[in-house]
Amino acid sequence: MDRDKKKTQEFGMIIKRFSRFIKANIQRFNLPKRGIDPDDIFQEVKIKIWKILNSEKKIINYSSYIKKIVDSSVIDHLRRLRKHEEVIFHERQKKISERQTRYARNPLPDAKMEETIGHAIESLLESRKKVVKLFLLDMSIEEIAISFGWSNDKTRNLLYRGLNDLKKKLKEKGIEYEN
Repeated sequence: MDRDKKKTQEFGMIIKRFSRFIKANIQRFNLPKRGIDPDDIFQEVKIKIWKILNSEKKIINYSSYIKKIVDSSVIDHLRRLRKHEEVIFHERQKKISERQTRYARNPLPDAKMEETIGHAIESLLESRKKVVKLFLLDMSIEEIAISFGWSNDKTRNLLYRGLNDLKKKLKEKGIEYEN
C-alpha cells in the first residue's frame, strides 16, 4: 500500500515538473494540422510514464526519456491514423469499382470511359485535381480540407471549380451526365 502511494507521488511530481516540457515537445509536431488532438498524445504520454513507474524501471535522465516517450507516442498515433486512412481509402476504392456508369447519355466501353475521364481529371489545375480526386473517392469537403490543412471555404471553392472544369472537358469529349 505504501509503495503504491510512493509511486503515485512520484508520478504526480514527474507530471508537475515536466508537463510544460511534454506539451512543448508535442507541439513541435503541429498535430492539429494532421487532425490530432495534442491532449490525446499528452494523455498517452502520462499513461506510458505511469506504466514505466509501475514496472520499476529506473529512469536516469527524465527529460531525455520523456522526449523519447513523446516521440514514440506521436509516431504510434500517426501510424494508427495512417492505417485507418488506408482502410477507408480501400473501402472507397471498392465502392467506386462497384458503381456502374448508369447515367451516361453517350456510353463508351468501360475501359475507354475510364481512360477519357482519367485524362480529363489529370488535365485539371493541380490544386483542383487533388480536391476532385478525393471528392470522387467519396471524401467530404471537411475531410479534404483537414487532409490538406486548408479552410472549408478554400476547399469548397476548389472543388466546385474543379468539377465545373471536369464537366466541360467531359462534355467536349461527348460525355454528359444527368444531374
